[in-house]
Amino acid sequence: MIPAFMLMFSCAALMQFFMSYCRSILLTYAQVELSAATRDLIGIQSPEIAGAQFHRLLGLVRLAPSPGDDKWDLRVVSVYYQTIRFAGFLAAPLGSVARKWAEQQSNLCAYFAAAALERRVAAVTAR
Repeated sequence: MIPAFMLMFSCAALMQFFMSYCRSILLTYAQVELSAATRDLIGIQSPEIAGAQFHRLLGLVRLAPSPGDDKWDLRVVSVYYQTIRFAGFLAAPLGSVARKWAEQQSNLCAYFAAAALERRVAAVTAR
């Protein structure tokens, strides 16, 4: 009984740490201003980037040459995006608040991918 409780507590603590870590990455990248060239490259002119575009943007990021320091962040945010989409799917019947939260988080993930693409494009053009 006690080992099962310890395992559940450890998993909950790990999940809480993971969520906090992902939120800090997303909020850091949310401060990056996307240039007009990057917006033209990804084909988005509106200030808001929809979460449904995450996989397309992530594909563009993977095509761009890597500066070498964001591979871990890309993997972590990809797992976070899948977790948020699954949580949003499960929580959708519970109400609009959970659905809006999941949508907001997936929008942050998509903006993260666009900002990562911005960094990679800037690294190429700076050479």
